[in-house]
Amino acid sequence: MNLKTKLSRLQSQAGGRQNSPALSRQPNGLTIPHRVGQPNRDSNHKHHSDSRLAKQLQGKLIAEGVIQIEKQIPLNSKLGAIELSELQTAPQLPGDEHAKLKNFYLDTETTGLSGGSGTLAFLIGYAWQERSAICLRQLVITRFSAEADMLEQFASGLEAAERLVSYNGKSYDLPLLISRFRISSRKQQIDRLPHLDLLHPTRRLFRHHWPNCRLTTLEQRLLGFYRVDDLPGSEAPAAWFDYLQRGSDQKLLKVVEHNQSDIVSLVVAHTELASIARNPDRCDLDLYSLARWIGEFDKEQACGLLRKRVEQTDEKSKGYLAHLLQKSGDWQGATQLWYQLAQNRYPEALEKLAKYHEHVSKDLDAARHYCRQLPDCQARTHRLRRLQRKADLRLSRARQSTIL
Repeated sequence: MNLKTKLSRLQSQAGGRQNSPALSRQPNGLTIPHRVGQPNRDSNHKHHSDSRLAKQLQGKLIAEGVIQIEKQIPLNSKLGAIELSELQTAPQLPGDEHAKLKNFYLDTETTGLSGGSGTLAFLIGYAWQERSAICLRQLVITRFSAEADMLEQFASGLEAAERLVSYNGKSYDLPLLISRFRISSRKQQIDRLPHLDLLHPTRRLFRHHWPNCRLTTLEQRLLGFYRVDDLPGSEAPAAWFDYLQRGSDQKLLKVVEHNQSDIVSLVVAHTELASIARNPDRCDLDLYSLARWIGEFDKEQACGLLRKRVEQTDEKSKGYLAHLLQKSGDWQGATQLWYQLAQNRYPEALEKLAKYHEHVSKDLDAARHYCRQLPDCQARTHRLRRLQRKADLRLSRARQSTIL
């Protein structure tokens, strides 16, 4: 047997398996490659199914394996209890210096929920507002090898954006997209655009009043919007892999619909959060957190906010209002609130009254009275000793004056 015959026999025994990607069996029965981004993964993909999927999604194929969906949602409609006509005024949260920029509202659906270099976005959705409608665009890929084309289309679509708005995008969506752009060696402007993550103002206002600050909780409690027959975001990865491996598109259609709801909710929530920050009596929120937020940029406005509602505020809010009054020079208003709080032995008020009577009113007996009510600690002991020295010095001077 010559060398050529031996090589031929070895190749036939190998059966061409050397180039097959490593696969893992998942609990849901799907065969998912260990590594992403390999072109040979798409060798069994039925290309005609992409056209069918694009038609079902009312979109179009704009590149090999990339479907683009575009919709316009008129502002004469509603989302839950909110009239979309309210969106015609640009929303401005406290201290928002970018309120007049053109916002692009962004959300992704990915192949995994934990992130990492092996996770990619198979759906990128974003929206912006025009005078009479919300313009929504989604990019869906139907194979791993189409990611680069999708990212290129996404980067092109972002050219008109002046600011990105997301929900938990600071921790998840944006870092993931930036990572995918870098892996594909493509330029992007995501990290150069201002970014507003609406999860943070939501937590600031409602974390002590809601069971959680998920987007669905915000929709129900703030927008009066309840989803019907919605596919949870946690099931999105399996739905996409199901389409890749079996051509099953029913759950993938639900993922696209879920993403659309996420993005429209973002647009409406931005306006609603800004409206509530201006008029907090509309719902049950953390007034103290709102006042502190406003106080970072406008202490006079924060003071006015709390003064109007001082009878309904909690101890922290009254303590912060007293602090603002003190800073503005209104000692009478500040001490009045401190006296109220001191009746319930509120430590901050007791300390403030001890300092006030020591340094402002010079009533050392009153200062010691409030100091003794403070929790026992080194600072309290030090303050009492200093007050005693001042009292002794004052008594000594009074005796000398009497002798003279």
